[in-house]
Formats: sequence, structure tokens, C-alpha cells
Amino acid sequence: MFQEEEVLDLKMCDLEGDLQGEGKDEPGYELRSTPDKGAGVYATRNFSKNSIVVIGNPIKKAEKNTPWTTQVGINSFILRGGLSSKVNHSCSPNVGYRDNDNGGMDYVAFRDILCGDEIVTDYAMGNYVIEHMPECLCGSSRCRKQITGWKDLPGEMKKEYAGFHAQYLAKMDANERESKMNSSI
Repeated sequence: MFQEEEVLDLKMCDLEGDLQGEGKDEPGYELRSTPDKGAGVYATRNFSKNSIVVIGNPIKKAEKNTPWTTQVGINSFILRGGLSSKVNHSCSPNVGYRDNDNGGMDYVAFRDILCGDEIVTDYAMGNYVIEHMPECLCGSSRCRKQITGWKDLPGEMKKEYAGFHAQYLAKMDANERESKMNSSI
């Protein structure tokens, strides 16, 4: 049985889905309240795997990692514009990161996303180290209980996230392996 709120969301998605199409100004997502995380970004139309969901437009470069920055390079951080900064973390993400031509990171569908789904990412897909985050509240069956960075992900998760993470992370892993090899010589 649907709750009244769910019926309203489905009707809104159906209407907006009909309005979403080539040449429309609507981005396909909106900010809404979440039950336990404050605000979140929700799909107002369906997205297929590999499609760009949210374009990441940096508003300015930052000198260091803070709770509000996104890492885009080994020593490069930005502040994001628009609703991309409101995408919440989940240990079971539906979007990943992809470098774009304007110095930011786009959110790309990691799997199909249905209208009404919250758009969520694993922050480890974009940040090598997470320094300023509280415990994880995602509630996923895969929850790590702590929001961690790429450095702390198990190898199998890194493989699963291939093609959906910031490119500099592979360079960081290579540097780490090289450093370990050199220190053991």
C-alpha cells in the first residue's frame, strides 16, 4: 500500500517525466527534504546507467580539503556550484564521478535511476581521504558505518567503481604502490 506522500511523488514524476525531454530547461532533479539527513537531491525523471545526472560546475578553487570542498586532483580542491554540493553519501551509490572539461566532476549514473530516487554517491569515488565527515547514515545493507575515502576502500569496491571515480584516484593508488615498493627495497 502506498503512503500518500509516495503517491504524490509518483504523480509528480509522471508529470515531470512527460515534460522532460530534449531542449527542456529542467535538469531532471530537485532539492527535497530527507527523513534523516536534512536535504537531498532527488530525480524528477529516469536516468539510464552512464548518463550524466548532475553537471559539476566549480565555483572556485580551494586551497585545502574542507567539509565543503571536492577533491579534483592530487592536491586540487574546488567548491561546487548548484545542487551538486547537496548530493548525499551512500555506501550503495547510484551515481559516480567523472572528470569534466570545466575543472569539476559530473555525477554519472552508476546504475539506472528511477524518478523519485534520491541521487546518492559514495564520497570515496571522488576523495582520496575523507577528513571532515560524521558517521555514515546511509542505512544501506553495505554501509561501512564511517564515510571513508578511496584510500580506505577494499580492492573489490575499487574494481566495482571502475569508470565511475575521479581519474586522479588511480594515480594516487599507483603512487602509493610505488612508494611501498621503494620503501621495501
